[in-house]
Amino acid sequence: MLRDLMELVTVRFANKKTRRHVIQLGRSVRQHAFDARDPFPVVEHADLAAFLGCNEPREIVLPPIDTISLSGLGFVVPYTLLATIVSAVQPKKVFETGTFRGVGTLTMALNAPAAEIYTLDLPEQYTEFEVETLSKGDREWVRLSRTSTGFAFQNHPAAGRIHQLRGNSLNFTPPDVLEGTDLCFIDGGHSYECVRADTETALKILSPGGVIVWDDYAWFVEGVGQYLTELRRKLPLYRIAGSQLVICRSPRESSPPN
Repeated sequence: MLRDLMELVTVRFANKKTRRHVIQLGRSVRQHAFDARDPFPVVEHADLAAFLGCNEPREIVLPPIDTISLSGLGFVVPYTLLATIVSAVQPKKVFETGTFRGVGTLTMALNAPAAEIYTLDLPEQYTEFEVETLSKGDREWVRLSRTSTGFAFQNHPAAGRIHQLRGNSLNFTPPDVLEGTDLCFIDGGHSYECVRADTETALKILSPGGVIVWDDYAWFVEGVGQYLTELRRKLPLYRIAGSQLVICRSPRESSPPN
């Protein structure tokens, strides 16, 4: 075992052809270590629909694989979980922060055929002030997606139920139409400030018995982890096993955060 480890950190890392495998292995090890020490209660994939009150899980629908590839993630599991959640909840109204290229937005629309979906992203022409709290990585994602925001659902039959909102979530005032939202998906900026602002907006508009889902709860996203760890003291948060998704049911049954 020690010999294998030495080979990984020396010979394999030095070899350009195998270096990416070593990097991926290192990330995997850190993720498993994060999972092992994570204090959040866990919901297994197989129990997710029942956890959300759906005892007869529905079939899920995913966008085509070439559309999923637009997300830049390179894998399908996050969209499978998101589809499972939406299919179980069957929301009539959805609010999403962080449209990006719209793959998650389209996934939600496909699995809630009666839902009106409102998705928020920064303006195409944004100011430096609007991204000052974002990490370097988030700023790069913003730059790359400015001309392709919502591209996945444009010209799709479901696009008529998807409403693109533009603004900065740090000072976003939800319009009246968002009152009574059944599902909020928080997947925008990953700074502490952004996650807090998006969560506070979600708590203002959420219907009784509604659901909030946060993405990117992981060892390498400090702002999300810090805020959700604090929020866990006030709301019943659960992590979906082996994923970066955290979910909360009926948060209005608890005292809202200050």
